[in-house]
Amino acid sequence: TGCSLNHCAAHYTPNAGDPTVFTENDVCKIDFGTHVNGHIIDCAFTMTFDPRFDKLLESVREATNTGIKEAGIDVRLCDIGAAIQEVMESYEVELDGKTYQVKAIRNLNGHSISPYRIHSGKTVPIVKGGEAS
Repeated sequence: TGCSLNHCAAHYTPNAGDPTVFTENDVCKIDFGTHVNGHIIDCAFTMTFDPRFDKLLESVREATNTGIKEAGIDVRLCDIGAAIQEVMESYEVELDGKTYQVKAIRNLNGHSISPYRIHSGKTVPIVKGGEAS
């Protein structure tokens, strides 16, 4: 289970004694999974209570939906990644009078799952230039 705030994209888990507090101005990424008899569920989502980040959440949702729509038989993984990146980076977020382009994270990927293996087989990039299979 991961609970990552703000600039930490993923895979952070607070330990006992960690003074970090999730506030109304933070962006929180939750990543969790479970398995029953080796059948795995892996899920991640982003949330915030600050309306300044609504466009960021919209970009994540739209990019995820694009990746799902692009997937299929004979589709190259690198083409899925390119489509995800194009959608995500078409968004901007304005914070304190300054505009920032939303950027896809290069080393964060989707992945296949098999019994008892959370990361197995193929990885799906979220940027162009990934694996061409």
